[in-house]
Amino acid sequence: MACTAWVTAPDVSAGGKLFIHKTRDWGAGKEIPVTLQYTTTPGGKYRVLAFSPYMLFNEKGLGMIDLALPKTKDYPQDENTVQNIGTTMQKVSFFCATVQEALEKLTSMTQDGSNPKTDTYILCDTKEAIIVEISPKHIASQIIRRGVAVHTNHFIFPEMAYLSKGTVEGAIKSATRLYVTTGQLTGKMNEHDKISIADSVAVARFHDEKYPNMCPFRNSTVCASDYIPDAEYPDVLGTVNIIPGPPCYAVAIPIPIGIKTIPAVLENGDFGKLAYKLKRSKIEEMSVQEKFLPLEEKFRQEYEVTLDTARKLLQENKREEALDLLQKLTDEQVTEAYGLMQDILEQSGK
Repeated sequence: MACTAWVTAPDVSAGGKLFIHKTRDWGAGKEIPVTLQYTTTPGGKYRVLAFSPYMLFNEKGLGMIDLALPKTKDYPQDENTVQNIGTTMQKVSFFCATVQEALEKLTSMTQDGSNPKTDTYILCDTKEAIIVEISPKHIASQIIRRGVAVHTNHFIFPEMAYLSKGTVEGAIKSATRLYVTTGQLTGKMNEHDKISIADSVAVARFHDEKYPNMCPFRNSTVCASDYIPDAEYPDVLGTVNIIPGPPCYAVAIPIPIGIKTIPAVLENGDFGKLAYKLKRSKIEEMSVQEKFLPLEEKFRQEYEVTLDTARKLLQENKREEALDLLQKLTDEQVTEAYGLMQDILEQSGK
């Protein structure tokens, strides 16, 4: 799983706020749909929006993604006692509200016998982001408050690289990918002054298509998130957008954190399953884009108008009305996008 992830801080973000983004590259024949599940866990403090399964955002505005790292020298003799990545992320996302709480939780895991699997985690809340490299007994981190930070599948902290058992070949490939990605993001910033989620998706496509030897997995699906928390009302006006990557054509739908219920087709995975069927069909790519791109733009415009109205309602202490407004829009948009995808498949005889 050759991944690249980055943080865009408010000073260079086109929206003036934090977002985190990652690619997930799978081997040929393992393309997967971008799925969204709204989940809870026994004893957990917060509900979580889970993107298949290594990209999590909770209702308090804490986002968490991961990048696989090579095994380190501090693994226990019995490797069955190593805590897997999914469990580590769940223990953080269901119980922590901020980056600082998450860092404290991860640090405690290296000391209490949890033995977390070696990995990189990038987290953000409404105020700051952090890059964390962790192994069963060690941890290193760096807070990101300015600029663009990029990471891939090798260590950036010397104290962690010292523990690595990874191959030189793997480090060179990931370093090359990191160099190209960083260069492309810097180029976008020089060109536009700011970085947007669209720029970052374009960079992901570029390094996948133009540098196939840099990453051996050609058929990658970009699973990105546009994480736009609002410092004043983070539990209501934060959003998570499903952004389609090549060649998956699921439309981007703003999902306000704080709405009362997630539409059923998102909660049970039907939307993702339909997106996967559409992706695997033989429908001509351009005709699909011609249907989805105007719909996505319409959704964004509707959301901006509704967001302004919701903000005014919140300022008047009409919280329930604001939530009802956002809930209604989300239900309508998901239904419309899901219906369009069904129509396309039916018209093609699938």
